[in-house]
Amino acid sequence: MAKKQHHTYNVGDIVTFKFLTGDILTGKIINHTYKEDNTPSYKIRVEDSKGFTIYPCMTDSRITKREKTAKLADREFNLKSNDILRKKMENKSKKNKKSDTSDLDNAIETQKNFLG
Repeated sequence: MAKKQHHTYNVGDIVTFKFLTGDILTGKIINHTYKEDNTPSYKIRVEDSKGFTIYPCMTDSRITKREKTAKLADREFNLKSNDILRKKMENKSKKNKKSDTSDLDNAIETQKNFLG
């Protein structure tokens, strides 16, 4: 029985690989296991505009390069999500301020019209 090889890539890495049909795709490794002959195998999720496709049983020989490591991909995702949350909160506070000032202006204008 052959000794198990170590996985070259980690779960969460963004990699480019060549599929059996010759298509070159980029996706995220979501799982890694071993085949029956103890070679490393990866399950890769590729997202597109229609949804996503999972490619199981991709080996090291099919993967051409690592685009981003798992740590870098997570860090970028967290930065993007923090930016999105911050922008939502800023927009919400701007809307509240605008509505408060317009309500206040309307009330003052109503009182001026009543008195004048």
